[in-house]
Amino acid sequence: MSSRGWEPDGASRRGGTSRGGTSRDVTRRGFLGIAAAGALAGCGLGSDPTIRPGLAVDGEPPAPLNRIPNRPEDGATPQEIILGFLHAGATSGERLDITRSYLTDDMARGWIPDSSTVIYDDAEPRVRAVKGTPRLYRLKVHVAAVIDSEGRYSVAPPNLWQTFEFRVTREDGQWRIDTLDEGFGRLLQEQEVGYIFRDFPVHYPAIGWNTLVVDQRWFPQDQLATRLVRAQLGRVPEYLEDAVSTDNGARLVVDAVPVREGAARVDLDSESVADDQTTRKQLAAQLVATLMSLPQVTEVVITLSGNPLELGIDGALTSPEQLGFVDRSQGEPEILARAGTKVVRVGDRLSSVSAQHMEAAATQFAPVPSDAPSMGLRADGKELAVVDRLGRELARYRDDGTHVDVAPFAADLTRPCYDYFGVLWVGGSGLGREAGRRLWGINATADTDDATATAPKHVPTPWLGRRYVRSAVVSPEGSRIAVISEESPGTGSILEVAGVVRQANGLPLKTSPRTFRIGASLVEMVDAVWVGESTLAVIGRRDKQSVLQPHLVHVGGAVEEMAERPGAVRVTTTGDERDVVLITKSERVFQRSGGRWQELSALTGVATGGR
Repeated sequence: MSSRGWEPDGASRRGGTSRGGTSRDVTRRGFLGIAAAGALAGCGLGSDPTIRPGLAVDGEPPAPLNRIPNRPEDGATPQEIILGFLHAGATSGERLDITRSYLTDDMARGWIPDSSTVIYDDAEPRVRAVKGTPRLYRLKVHVAAVIDSEGRYSVAPPNLWQTFEFRVTREDGQWRIDTLDEGFGRLLQEQEVGYIFRDFPVHYPAIGWNTLVVDQRWFPQDQLATRLVRAQLGRVPEYLEDAVSTDNGARLVVDAVPVREGAARVDLDSESVADDQTTRKQLAAQLVATLMSLPQVTEVVITLSGNPLELGIDGALTSPEQLGFVDRSQGEPEILARAGTKVVRVGDRLSSVSAQHMEAAATQFAPVPSDAPSMGLRADGKELAVVDRLGRELARYRDDGTHVDVAPFAADLTRPCYDYFGVLWVGGSGLGREAGRRLWGINATADTDDATATAPKHVPTPWLGRRYVRSAVVSPEGSRIAVISEESPGTGSILEVAGVVRQANGLPLKTSPRTFRIGASLVEMVDAVWVGESTLAVIGRRDKQSVLQPHLVHVGGAVEEMAERPGAVRVTTTGDERDVVLITKSERVFQRSGGRWQELSALTGVATGGR
């Protein structure tokens, strides 16, 4: 198998710990045991939202699990047994006993179906006998994605193929599989994924402030409450290291989380939970936020070895806000529309903004140079950053009519982006003393007269190496950054997400040492914007596409093509994925309107606060 540098465990290609082994090792065993993190709920995998009180643990499984696999037929050939086993793996829960009937007794006891799932996108594979090796069979598939044992979904890069081997033997006169590749769990066609899996958010407190960061995971649709709590009590994802925290020692008394009359009951071992009240509230907020994503859960009850966990909360636990956590992605965003050199505050209904309105409307900002089309707006709408067409000059415009030019520090500057804390982020290729550096943060809340406080500060990103940054955008809550980078212009790009590690005052200190690669099926990308907790709108192209197009890339999920709109070079949004805005090189502006793109002929640009 040729992985072409893909690392589904989310590790950086540089500066991380190597798992070792050759490409053949990856083909035979390593690929099945690795993959990494998170996506916004979606991708067409539905669930039954009806609450059914009084059911067994985790309630009634959703309808897709009603698919009952076929048992092996008497006299089936080895090829039929292998294909039957693969098809029978598209289930979960008690029905896996049928799947195990294709295996020898010893193999059935050792097989762990949730260890890893490889998803392929081609026709049904052919099972071939290996010449010269009796009872050994092999098949090869084109890999679309992998879901690892922790529920992390990783899209595969293009042209990734994987070979699987199966050894069979006769048991009670019938062919059965007695050897699988190490770590083999399931092998599913893309359309089969919805029979088993759904994606759900797992939450972690950001270090230093009261917000939760989402890590999207995919789980089989049985015993969901138990699966979610197991995941929540696990380790922090590597790509969020030092940016978020969790109570690593906490564990369940019994490995089950029953849901009765809408209440998910989590009984933690009292000796495993930290003593301090802050950590306990954080853990409770994590559990509540994660479990309330289940349709059948209406409240969460947390106990310590059977005794109520005292949190100082009156009433049922239904929201992390009860524990002091806030959702920073809510609220109406500040939006500036641009026509030529003029920028004007507008509402989110850009289609109603006319040329006459842009001409007549008053503005608090000085004219923006026509050769500076790349813009970013601070979340409070009081400052606009612009980069010139050549990517050499960065200027900050204030709503008092003033502006300041930032002293040169880098070339090939990316579109500027402000985060929740008022930090202005920009990528580029460092000049002079900044040579070799690729990412900077500027304290845009400090007095612009203080040259030291407002100077660009390098944000260490060892995982970038000397790659060139094409886009760098911070997530709505401020704890993750998505970076598009490439080895050199025109050689293809990758998109990675890493945690943002901050000082106590909110200024960035560094990024997490490892990253999570997403959207690996896109081979070239030029710009991105966060359109949800775990979703980005990205301008890029797949391997077989000749021009760049808009896509939705889910962090820990699939890549979705949006309606075609070639020619875009920048992307933003006035809300979420339904409100994506594209800007072309010739400064034509288009906004998503259902399944099409509506041209906003009165505008030449748009900037949204904090995007």
